[in-house]
Amino acid sequence: MSSNYRLILYHKHPSSGRTLFLRLHETVCQFDGLSTASRVVESHVGGNQVNDNLSDLLTDAEHRLGMANGTLTIDREFNAVIDDADTPIQIYLARFTTIDPPQEHLAEHAGKFIALTEARRLLPTELELLRLAYSIIMDD
Repeated sequence: MSSNYRLILYHKHPSSGRTLFLRLHETVCQFDGLSTASRVVESHVGGNQVNDNLSDLLTDAEHRLGMANGTLTIDREFNAVIDDADTPIQIYLARFTTIDPPQEHLAEHAGKFIALTEARRLLPTELELLRLAYSIIMDD
């Protein structure tokens, strides 16, 4: 995955609507996280904001997580740009397509699914991104 892209990965239960975000190595911005100097400079929510073909990005993420192809899908209504030490980083939102979150599998990779209320210790930029993402997810 290019260092100029990050994915926020989430699972929304199809029946209950419970939404959990994947925190991996103390970040929800996979796979390289963000610096403390990062800040949101642009965000797009609603509509079809993602025009790129991101299949390679998803395939790489699935491979890194040891998941099957098709386990992740891009949420096309969310896109943000972060300024991280004068480097623009594109942030995309991707959903796990499984019925239940693959908690046990990702625990083997030091991953944990967290609710929005458990995100308080994340960087302020990550909290802002989760707030924006959550607004899209709940409209779904």
